[in-house]
Amino acid sequence: MSLPQVILTTLAASAAVGLLGDAPAIALGQNRGEVPGGRGPEVQYVANELIVGFHDPPGDEQLAALRGQLPKIIGWRALRHAPHPKNDPTGVHPLAKVRIVTLAEGSLVPALAERVGAHPGVKYAEPNGILQLALEPNDPLFPEQYGPQIIQAPAAWDMTTGEASVVIAFIDTGINFEHEEFQDNAIWINPGEIPDNGIDDDDNGYIDDVVGWDFIDDDNHPEDFSSHGTHVAGIFGARLNNGLGIAGLANITIMPLRAIGAAEIVAEAIYYATDMSAAAVNMSLGTPSNLEIIEQAVQYAWDNGMTMVAAAGNGGIDLPFYPAAYPEVIGVTGTDANDDFAGFNFGDWIDLAAPGVEILSCYCCQPAGDYQVQGGTSAASPHVCGLVGLMYSVDPTLTPQEVRDFLCENADDLGDPGFDIYFGCGRINAARTIAAIVNRPRCPADLDGDGTVGILDLLQLLIAWGQGGVPADLDGDGTVGIIDLLQLLAAWGACA
Repeated sequence: MSLPQVILTTLAASAAVGLLGDAPAIALGQNRGEVPGGRGPEVQYVANELIVGFHDPPGDEQLAALRGQLPKIIGWRALRHAPHPKNDPTGVHPLAKVRIVTLAEGSLVPALAERVGAHPGVKYAEPNGILQLALEPNDPLFPEQYGPQIIQAPAAWDMTTGEASVVIAFIDTGINFEHEEFQDNAIWINPGEIPDNGIDDDDNGYIDDVVGWDFIDDDNHPEDFSSHGTHVAGIFGARLNNGLGIAGLANITIMPLRAIGAAEIVAEAIYYATDMSAAAVNMSLGTPSNLEIIEQAVQYAWDNGMTMVAAAGNGGIDLPFYPAAYPEVIGVTGTDANDDFAGFNFGDWIDLAAPGVEILSCYCCQPAGDYQVQGGTSAASPHVCGLVGLMYSVDPTLTPQEVRDFLCENADDLGDPGFDIYFGCGRINAARTIAAIVNRPRCPADLDGDGTVGILDLLQLLIAWGQGGVPADLDGDGTVGIIDLLQLLAAWGACA
């Protein structure tokens, strides 16, 4: 079929299902190995293999019939096993019901797994995933960091160590730009600003804001003079696996904003982070006062899709501490190396807990050295923000509400069952959170990864017409054709 014929067919099919309306619901296979953004699989598979489990040991005729229906299958392999299950001399060993399928070169493995799994007699079909040892970073001080270890960050790092495209802002005392952990393009560079020309090139109200802004001194160099900000930034963004010092939670890009004290400059920093498209902001600061200017800034950030994480305070009281207590902000209290509540602030406004006692991180000021142990919810909050950076690295389309939900649903419940005033949803678990995002059902017809099947996805499919081994081959038969077109139209609209 020629491309013009395809377009005519598309228009006819569109009229039948209502291109701009609700399409009929058709169950489609989901590609669990891919994440939005075109970065390819985060979970690794053995190339061109499936694991297929049958309800009963398959016979030659059943295997031949399945192979005949799916030409991509070129071979079967049985697994070695004992004659019978342990303590059951008359039973069928579970591995007798399993076969390894060899597929033709270049097969779309997840898509074929869906097709095989739908056949009668098949219990499941899945890619032959690769299990890896959890990444042990080569940062020499990592063994002294209980925080990343207790939240199972090494297992999360097997799925992602972060993406430079993810920008995490932090509102604090600034950063030590010369520290060894903040080199290698760790610091955000404003792409719309020409350095040192004395002009507000991007028209955002700040002249030469190339690497962030100092809202205290009203200049373009947010240098740290007290080390609080440097310590915070090191927890979430020190370069991971660089052979130096500590391991930060994520190799993301850091946007330093020096703003403490007066409410208006903290509010300005929140607006700045939002307007400059930071994915998230860490705020290891706060006040017992519910200030309208801060509340309005927080609402603005939420409405514009920026995730906010803030420290709950260290007073050991249950009075709300803002901005952590705002419902739009993820409020974080602290735990210790034994996973016990550390005596910081608590209440029904707390969302999560994270390590916050004796946390080793970066330092800025001599003669104390380049690394120092500090504590408090100021150290707990950036553990959460670092995990948020990993989350956005695997799925940059997450909304702030989705971020909160994934964090809560996958936290370790340490206190009373369910939500409680001392741990909130629980202490964060990086491995479980990232795995939940990577493995959640996807929408294969959403070819551009924007969360909706629409015109751009249709155009991508038409451009790939007749090709194989491309994402638009939704049915995995090696050719983009009519069936793929119908599947895309059936999935029209927002992905579930």
